[in-house]
Amino acid sequence: MLTNGNKAANGVVGAPWLTIITGHYGVGKTNLSLNIARDLRLVTPRVTLVDLDVVNPYFRSTDNRGFLDTHGIQVLGPVYGASNLDTPSLSPGIDHAILDAGPGHAVIIDVGGDADGARALGRYAPKIALRPHRLIHVVNLRRPETASVEDNLQVLRDIETTAGLKVTGIIGNTHLKELSTAVDIVAAVRPTCAVAKAAGIPLTSIAVPRALANEVEAALAGDAGLCGIGVYRIDIIVGTPWELE
Repeated sequence: MLTNGNKAANGVVGAPWLTIITGHYGVGKTNLSLNIARDLRLVTPRVTLVDLDVVNPYFRSTDNRGFLDTHGIQVLGPVYGASNLDTPSLSPGIDHAILDAGPGHAVIIDVGGDADGARALGRYAPKIALRPHRLIHVVNLRRPETASVEDNLQVLRDIETTAGLKVTGIIGNTHLKELSTAVDIVAAVRPTCAVAKAAGIPLTSIAVPRALANEVEAALAGDAGLCGIGVYRIDIIVGTPWELE
């Protein structure tokens, strides 16, 4: 049972125990991956977070080892992650972690942005296909490159084609970093639903910073057309040093 106030966590926390997070650059995949890893650690004894971003040297999961260590989460990723060396060398333990995923060992894979990042995921696709898994695509409608339904569909399909895997769920994560308001998030819910409907893929939940969650939940509850959408409360873990002060 989760203790962090999440009402929609059952959409992203629990079986299947192998979770892949994809999306365009800058949509908030890494922050979401860290939240999911922490929440999974509340319900299973072992959690491994795989940093599969070999494209972008900034805001990687491996840069948050302090947070991961605090919560007892193992991290696998670029051998020179968390340093000033940008090398696409991946840990040999990733294959084993994927095949070991199960009720006692949750594995989250944080994939680099766009189809370029999905190439690394494609290397593991045959093993992933052997295991029960979910591939969650993150949508942020405030990114210039993913501001429309059509843009998001194109990114989603490009990632599927490159990775050789199918998206099984969508999470809305529209935000403007520290400038985000509940109004911004609620306004993006219907377009996010439209992306999911056009793709024929379930909308798992809407990720909302914890400080705004009550206001967003109240707004969604007051709209009969949106009341079935769950809010996944997240904390802001990833950011520049001045944003996290």
